Amino acid sequence: MGTIAAGVAKAYADKIIISGSDGGTGAAPIGSIRFAGNPWELGLIEAHNALKANNLRGNVTLETDGGLKTGLDVVKAAILGAEEYAFGTGALVIVGCVMLRVCHLNTCAVGVATQDEALRKRFSGNVEKVINYFTLMAEDIREILASFGIQITRRDSRTKSFG
Repeated sequence: MGTIAAGVAKAYADKIIISGSDGGTGAAPIGSIRFAGNPWELGLIEAHNALKANNLRGNVTLETDGGLKTGLDVVKAAILGAEEYAFGTGALVIVGCVMLRVCHLNTCAVGVATQDEALRKRFSGNVEKVINYFTLMAEDIREILASFGIQITRRDSRTKSFG
């Protein structure tokens, strides 16, 4: 992973996404779901270190995904070198996904991942649930950072102490 990351950074990539095997909605081929992949932590630290060793770390943004669900996951990813984070599974479950892992078949029973109008009518998710999920995750991250003694400067320039 590190060698690949260094190579794509040398090829002027702006962003490198490290995806772990623990996430996934089922949209990948079944062979990939069952038999491929490593945890994002391994790929992320290897990519971060290889980029640093080759003086390329400042040239790219590292993003990770693949099983991030909690604030602690985000803090760990940041410590290991990620600057951006993507969420799929957690947000899908919040809106009603039951993880049938048939996304690629267009037969989602709850209507989350289908273009079939009859199945889409079953979808009952709403945006408020997703907003609540990410708001609580942000609060979780703030609390973890506060336990480290870190003060957060808000966008409106006020400093909020969490300790």
